[in-house]
Amino acid sequence: MRVLLVEDDDDLADQIARALRADTFAVDRADDGREAVTLGLEQDFDAVILDPGLPGMDGFSVLRRWRERGRTMPVIILTASRKDVADMKDAVRAGATNYLTKPVDLELLLDWVRGVANSGGPNTTQPILEAGRLRMDTLALRVWLDGAPVRLSPTEFRILHYLVVHQRRPVTTEELVQHNFDNTSAKTSNEVPVYISRLRDKLGRSAIETVFGRGYRLATDDA
Repeated sequence: MRVLLVEDDDDLADQIARALRADTFAVDRADDGREAVTLGLEQDFDAVILDPGLPGMDGFSVLRRWRERGRTMPVIILTASRKDVADMKDAVRAGATNYLTKPVDLELLLDWVRGVANSGGPNTTQPILEAGRLRMDTLALRVWLDGAPVRLSPTEFRILHYLVVHQRRPVTTEELVQHNFDNTSAKTSNEVPVYISRLRDKLGRSAIETVFGRGYRLATDDA
């Protein structure tokens, strides 16, 4: 899963980015409101962490611009200075998913990111995901097949996680690139079959189906 972190405090951004990457997320960063608008409009993210106090354009204006253009990714507002009820209402009206204040508890922030990335919304933070013979723990970053543990690389974990979350439909190679690699990784759709092959080696050749002309789908008992 891929996260956009919009924060102009370099030390805090570094700390949050390290925690997210250790949790297997791909992370892109922006420290300016106008840059954030462009990234959010042109690329796909499963969650956004957004500081309202940005240079160039404030975070609430960034969020409104995204929503006006039909971008629906979950956005967690993270701020130190705007703590009263009026500002919280502004965040909600702008389209925020949640509102956290600094100093932030990193585990709480990670819980929210996991929850919205797993479900596409703020209401499900269940860390255990299941699909057929597979079981994933998104907190412990562990995977089991028929009860036996499976060791995956961070990239393999992200791709499998995306397939599990979207198990009811095929996902394209381009979608897997957009949601599982940050800009610095510079991955292309040609590399996705390599990771799919590695996952099949570990989960069984029939674990992931190729849907002709549409991409890949996780094979489940009721698929």
